[in-house]
Amino acid sequence: MDGSEHVLSCFTPLPPARNGIADYAYMLLAPLSQHFSCIAYTDEIFGTIPIGVSLRDERQAFRWLGEGDKILHQIGNNPGHGFVLDALRRYSGVVSLHDLNLLYLYEVTSPSLEAILARMGSSSSSISKVYSRQWKERGIKTAANYVLFDALDEVLRLSKGVIVHSKFALNKMRAVHGDDTIHNMAVIPHFAPSIEATSVAEARQRLCLDADDVIVLTSGFATKVKRFDWLMEALENALANGYKFRWIHAGPERPEEYALSQTVRSYPRLSSVTHITGYVSEAELDAYICASDLVVNLRFPSVGESSGTLARAFSVGKCCIVNDTAAYSELPRDTVVHLPVVGASVALERAICALIDNPDLRAAFATQARRFAQTELSLESVGARYANFINASYEETRQEGNVTEIQHVYGKNIDSMSPQTLKLERTTGGFSGSQLDQVRRLTGGFRISVAWPSSTDLSQYMTELDRFIDSIVPSHFAIRNIRFQWDVSEDDDVASGAERTTAKPISLIIDGFAH
Repeated sequence: MDGSEHVLSCFTPLPPARNGIADYAYMLLAPLSQHFSCIAYTDEIFGTIPIGVSLRDERQAFRWLGEGDKILHQIGNNPGHGFVLDALRRYSGVVSLHDLNLLYLYEVTSPSLEAILARMGSSSSSISKVYSRQWKERGIKTAANYVLFDALDEVLRLSKGVIVHSKFALNKMRAVHGDDTIHNMAVIPHFAPSIEATSVAEARQRLCLDADDVIVLTSGFATKVKRFDWLMEALENALANGYKFRWIHAGPERPEEYALSQTVRSYPRLSSVTHITGYVSEAELDAYICASDLVVNLRFPSVGESSGTLARAFSVGKCCIVNDTAAYSELPRDTVVHLPVVGASVALERAICALIDNPDLRAAFATQARRFAQTELSLESVGARYANFINASYEETRQEGNVTEIQHVYGKNIDSMSPQTLKLERTTGGFSGSQLDQVRRLTGGFRISVAWPSSTDLSQYMTELDRFIDSIVPSHFAIRNIRFQWDVSEDDDVASGAERTTAKPISLIIDGFAH
């Protein structure tokens, strides 16, 4: 394959980064290399790549990228994708969007609180005013931020095309961002990786697990949305009713978010049959999946995310239990056991007990799961769909202004930029809506000037200066300096130091930067 039209430059984290998307990207590069000459740009100098794929430092991408190169950005909502977001700002391309909310990514990569608040405002300008003020002035940040403000507008605007992993994600994009958003969007499901499926007996021997135990498996970071509260109640009740099994959680805890070990101890029966492994390698995770009888993968509330563990469980043919919600509702009914979100704990207990009692039923779901993995979710199938969409996206006309977003000046000296100057005229009722709209439309460095006939006229505002400024300046603007300036006319004898009086006009000058 010669010529830049056959080159695919992929900006992505890669193993050994402890990042599920890094593993996803590594496995996807192999089938993509059947369609393109693939180059992986990453921030990990010792990144792992498949045979036939080149590895380069993302900071040196400008040395190699050609005008005709096709680009794929793997973007998720964690700090490991900050360099990918920066690369998208420099080099437009197709985005594989793994999360439907990127606010946390902006939190950990933005240079200031004002930049984060600006991103919240771009998601919902009216609602963000309240939440921004609470965060900036009182230090109050709520969990609602991650529901109300998806912070996707920049990625959607800069990308040539967007890949999401479910119809749920596509429909949410349409509902939140409008019909025009999805014209360059494709649904490509999370692939089921080709992993070496060892027998249950071999996997258990490797992990020193009892050959006769029924093993219920969960995995990944222990977070609230994985609904361990439902699971623990269901498992505790099943044990009370005489069922025997072992619960293994293969993954690390996040005690600051959900104290899993501590909570398990409050269930006396369950705590005696529970093992929490902590972080496990990819190979160890595969072994735990192979050793299991039931894989439980709950998400509620869900934001449309996909599960790599679930895809792995499909590959080796495991009976899986999921919530009947969001993207999980799209999975075939004969492939997984769907649970309602209302009365979920009781339904989960009944499902687990029924599946323990009926090994043939478990095997039927496992067979369908393996078939689903080998067809719809195969690496070859997903890789071909990626290639077709990338090629189609680059056939469309390049939209003007789709390369960079200049109002985000990460790494630049914003103080050296020429500020925009805006003079506001007060009316009896304060400032007109059109004047405040002019303020909100400011980008980059600014200077706002508000004039008073005299310092006497100004003095009535001084006791509530902060509130007055807040009424003018949006919370996502960074204020650098506030000062007063006498308005000097040509006939004033400034050089002689003539005494200024309270009758002279005076202006309040606000300098800052609008993110």
